[in-house]
Amino acid sequence: MRSLYNYPRLIILLLLLILVAGSAAVTTMPRLEDPHMENRVAFVITRFPGASAERVEALITEKLERKIREVSEVDDISSASRLGLSFITIEMKDEVTDVDRVSSLLRDKINEVTDLPPGSLPPVYDDDRLYSLTSIIGLVWHGEGTPNYAILGRHARELETRLSNVAGTDFVRTFGLPSEEISVTLDDDMLAAMGMSAADVANRIFAADSKNTAGTVSGASNRYVVQVSGAFDSLERIRTIPLTTSAETGMATVGDVAKIERTHRDPPDSLAYLSGDYGVVVGARMLETSRIDTWMDTVHAVLDDYQTTLPENITADVLFDQAKYTNERLSDLMDNLIYGAIIVMVTLLVTLGWKASIIAGSILPLAALAALAALNIFGFQIEQMVVTGLIVALGIMVDNAIVVTDDVQSRLLRGERRSQAVARTVAKLWLPLMGSTITTIIAFMPIILMPGNAGEFVGGISASVIAALVASYIISFTIIVAMAGRVLGKNTSPQTSDSLDESPRTWWNEGVNAKPVRLAFRRSLGWSMAHPKLSMLMASALPIFGIFSASTLTEQFFPPADRDQFHIEMTLPTQASIEETRALVEDVHAMLSADPDLLSAHWYIGQSAAKFYYNLISNRDGAANYAQAMITATSDEATNRMIDVYQDKLDRAYPHVQTLVRKLEQGPPYDAPVELRLHGPDLETLRDLGEQVRQVMATVPSVIHTRTSLEVGRPEIRVEADERAAATLGLDLRAVADQLRAAVDGVQGGSIIEETEEIPVRVRTSADNRSDIAGLRELELVPPVRGRAADGSFTSVPLTALARIDVTPSVGSIARRNGERINTIQGFILPDVLPETAFAEITKRLEDANFQVPPGYSIDFGGESEERNKAVGKLMAQAGVLAVLMVIAIVLTFDSFRLASITFASAIQAAGLGLLALWVFNYPLGFVVIVGLMGLVGLAINASIVILSELKNDPAARSGDNEAIIHGVLSTGRHIISTTLTTVGGFMPLILSPSQFWPPFAVAIAGGAFLTMLVSFYFAPAAFKLFVCEKPTQKKANAPQTPPHPGPIELLSRAGE
Repeated sequence: MRSLYNYPRLIILLLLLILVAGSAAVTTMPRLEDPHMENRVAFVITRFPGASAERVEALITEKLERKIREVSEVDDISSASRLGLSFITIEMKDEVTDVDRVSSLLRDKINEVTDLPPGSLPPVYDDDRLYSLTSIIGLVWHGEGTPNYAILGRHARELETRLSNVAGTDFVRTFGLPSEEISVTLDDDMLAAMGMSAADVANRIFAADSKNTAGTVSGASNRYVVQVSGAFDSLERIRTIPLTTSAETGMATVGDVAKIERTHRDPPDSLAYLSGDYGVVVGARMLETSRIDTWMDTVHAVLDDYQTTLPENITADVLFDQAKYTNERLSDLMDNLIYGAIIVMVTLLVTLGWKASIIAGSILPLAALAALAALNIFGFQIEQMVVTGLIVALGIMVDNAIVVTDDVQSRLLRGERRSQAVARTVAKLWLPLMGSTITTIIAFMPIILMPGNAGEFVGGISASVIAALVASYIISFTIIVAMAGRVLGKNTSPQTSDSLDESPRTWWNEGVNAKPVRLAFRRSLGWSMAHPKLSMLMASALPIFGIFSASTLTEQFFPPADRDQFHIEMTLPTQASIEETRALVEDVHAMLSADPDLLSAHWYIGQSAAKFYYNLISNRDGAANYAQAMITATSDEATNRMIDVYQDKLDRAYPHVQTLVRKLEQGPPYDAPVELRLHGPDLETLRDLGEQVRQVMATVPSVIHTRTSLEVGRPEIRVEADERAAATLGLDLRAVADQLRAAVDGVQGGSIIEETEEIPVRVRTSADNRSDIAGLRELELVPPVRGRAADGSFTSVPLTALARIDVTPSVGSIARRNGERINTIQGFILPDVLPETAFAEITKRLEDANFQVPPGYSIDFGGESEERNKAVGKLMAQAGVLAVLMVIAIVLTFDSFRLASITFASAIQAAGLGLLALWVFNYPLGFVVIVGLMGLVGLAINASIVILSELKNDPAARSGDNEAIIHGVLSTGRHIISTTLTTVGGFMPLILSPSQFWPPFAVAIAGGAFLTMLVSFYFAPAAFKLFVCEKPTQKKANAPQTPPHPGPIELLSRAGE
């Protein structure tokens, strides 16, 4: 391999290319707060008004699940069948990358289900819930009385249109807007006098809505579509629809027996309560290929113009701006990157001197810019993991530059010519540094190759490190080595290395000499060579202790997020109405408003909150007894205080409500930190088993709330009709049910189309008959066979004459997983308790209680534990093949299995030292820490390769000469110490960070790398002497030394030269 020393113009052009490409990447790369993950989760929502959970499961959920399972790319299918609603969650396999194709297959399969029951609405396939919204805007009503949702809805739709037209917008959705409808409220007395039911009126209205074509007329040269006029276009058109005609009263129209108005569904299906006022929320999401700062600037400009169109009683307020958090997150990480670079430069100044430190340190901006340019080409975004990867790479990517610069400087100080020093440095180091670079890249490869959301979440770290390492290697052997040869000082008189050690040196020119330390280091190496077995044993003691200490570390998936936001979930008893939930929200909001640390509290009633954070799960559609709030505090510290205070305060104030005051989490989402799933066919057995588990779980002190997916106790009004009595009047049970549904929920009878919006026409009786059981008892049924009363009106039959009405409990929700019924018992824990700690205590108590499931039933675990085990398993699955590739690279580098074995033994011990550092600082063993340990293995291999390569190329060291081995270790010692200190220095900002996310990761790598010097200096050389050095006889000892047999890569190197 040849250098560019003799081609200065080419060096200048290469520098220019890196600067331009890197600067372009910085300005054009998309910017996000969190990594973009593929949306492998989709939802199928099907409404079946009035149907019980059992009917929804049998008639809708099971049929849809059966079809969905035909798609081979589907991994898990979870469903919840509730009153009037089927909610199915589809999780694709982690290996799926073409999500759009699989989504298309799923849509086709769902459309093939044509035997859904009458009265159910078509299934809705929704795959837009995984990603968080970038901007959330609230249209707040400040007028007198109740909000006018017709006006709010009109302005919300206008805002939707404007945001959709912003370049880079991916998705826009409205929250908290009750469904709009044309309400036809019937007069019960007049309807009964006419002998008609609500269903009869709905049928007449539906029949009058002539939207369908009446065929076509085709001639020899023309073709015409026949259309009957009369499609609904106004309220007046509905009022004039004729119902009956008689000689006495003439023609009766819908307007004669009903009040017709444009309104919103009553009761509403969802509401938004925004910092004390009701309103409507419009959320927009940016495409991941856009820059969030420029996109939000455009959104703010659009919003400023939109504000001018609003009436005085409506304001458009920005409830959430993700650009603020993105800028803060990236700014903090960039500060850490700068601080780390400063620490690295100071370290280089102390160890190498000012000229060498500037040359070696110049690799930092050059490699960083080159890495960003490469990441831009491969479609990465600037987000927290990518920037963190650059911080991780700070101390690593400078390693090659340190070794190259130091070697050139040493040769120049020994009096070699500049071109000769550069050429010999390149010839000597390109192969071992390539081997160390490749092995480090392989160490980080499992992370980027790991499938699924966990791999995509942390993959940016690996991508940045790999790009920086490749850039570092190329730049070190082109630009850095040439600059070192031209800039560094040169001795006029040749000196040996020994005389160089004795010559006077100024630390700012050649680095700190630290002669006493060097002499003590030499003596310790001499002892190590005299007692190699004991040296290996002592060097291995700490790593072995670290490996055994891993069993005492608490496992964790990802730590909580550091953010000034949190969320509150409140779940009332299943029979609670949305009005009761609304009243609770208003009371709780008044309590929160008195807290000085509260900035805002925005509530979503009857549904999940607009997704303001990627880790939240939005799956509570149509839940009238549920409310979720997005809370913003004054600081991260205030968030932690408020979570602790209000969890206890709300539990005490509202004991009948399940209240969860929760931190925002990192990583792939899960419903609850602790989950146990019971599988089996019978609902009663599942309910009993689940109650046993829930009671045990509730005894654990760290568990504050428990919940089961098999909801029990939802009241059901059961109408037990006398079938014989109904038959005598010409009524069957289906007709009774139809009339009851028309009276209680209403029946759709046509629709009005306004532009692109369809507004249903709902026919129903007065509110008095559908607000309580008493009103239901007063309902009159209209039989097909009717008689007239004395006053000429038609007779009707009271419901109580044909049926007995009782209130009984029923199943509120039936959960299924992959075709089996399940009961999921969820545990929610205190904020500062790790899920694994609570999980271990729960399983222990279940064992103590001798809990067992009967035959035909099974139990498994979900929550954080399941997600962590799946992620670690997939990460380790990639490690096996890559470990073999690492072996191949090292064996080809050394042409020796023994040297490769020593290298891998050092790497394993490095992992043990990383675990020891984690144990000392009492950090949990999280997924990100495991990622860090894999990177630490690569760093340890680097150090071993540098030392073992030096010893292998020295004939005297190979022969077992202690002084030669000591000299070889000392000659590489400054390399190793410098690179180790720069690695530790680069991680110092992350170690000192107040965040919960990065310190464990940084401590594992930096602490392990620092302690790995013990292995590098006292294990690897001692193992080299014991297992690699020749054991010459006296004859061989007197024979001339021969150079080592070149390995295959060395032969390629010589051929290239």
